[in-house]
Amino acid sequence: MKLIFSIIIALSGWLPNIDDESVIPDEIEKIDLNLMENEYAFTFFDLSSGDAAILQAEDGSTILINTGTAAEENKLKKWLTLYGVKKIDAVILTKATKGYDDNVKNIVTEYNVPRVIAGKKMENRVNSILSDLQGVELSLWSEQSKETFLDEIEISVIHENDTKEEGLDLSFKIKDNYLLYVTSSSEKIRNKLMELNPSDVQIIKAPYNAMPFATAEHLDPQAVILSEQVDKAVEREMVQKFREMWIEVFNTAKQGTVTAKFTKTTHEIFPIKNFLNTRK
Repeated sequence: MKLIFSIIIALSGWLPNIDDESVIPDEIEKIDLNLMENEYAFTFFDLSSGDAAILQAEDGSTILINTGTAAEENKLKKWLTLYGVKKIDAVILTKATKGYDDNVKNIVTEYNVPRVIAGKKMENRVNSILSDLQGVELSLWSEQSKETFLDEIEISVIHENDTKEEGLDLSFKIKDNYLLYVTSSSEKIRNKLMELNPSDVQIIKAPYNAMPFATAEHLDPQAVILSEQVDKAVEREMVQKFREMWIEVFNTAKQGTVTAKFTKTTHEIFPIKNFLNTRK
């Protein structure tokens, strides 16, 4: 029997005993986030390689950020199915390179995506990818670009560069919550982060190298979300120091897919697999 998993159960404190190697049981047909009007969810997918996340609204509107590697296309689509994604309103690409734009053509085709957004310096590569698709709008962003989505979510570009280690780094203002989506890891982005108002940032999704302790201490977020394997000793030190700063650390490479749910008054962050259970 297929099951529809409800996050209402998860948030009520039901915590089954799932080990680190667990995967989504085949019995789970759908993950229902139980979003109400004016509530949103940001989900960071657990992929073996590449980067992908979705921002969802109660009415089913969905924005996909990056598309993972070609090798992870089926896994990404499985996650999209589990989260009830039937149509994607826009794809935002933060890098025009392997692991970020590999599946954009297939995603645009299969999910009837009307719009792709990328940095201005990515124009040639993305145009080439989309060249034989009809009716797809390509929007080009640069530093300080800003746009409102889903009526009340403001997305801003805090940094854009086209060097190998850099990308399009974004700020998402969701009600009174600020989430930074960082894919760069150079000194330049670290300097940019140090210029931001720390009171504005609640959640940061970033590479390990973009979040030295000085940056974390300055921004003072409630949570940091990583998506990479790091040396165990280094990770232990990082987690310990962040905890001393009252910063929660989530790592999709270790904990699996992570969702942040934004309600009218607050937000909660939880690894999805903590709340999945196979029922015989």
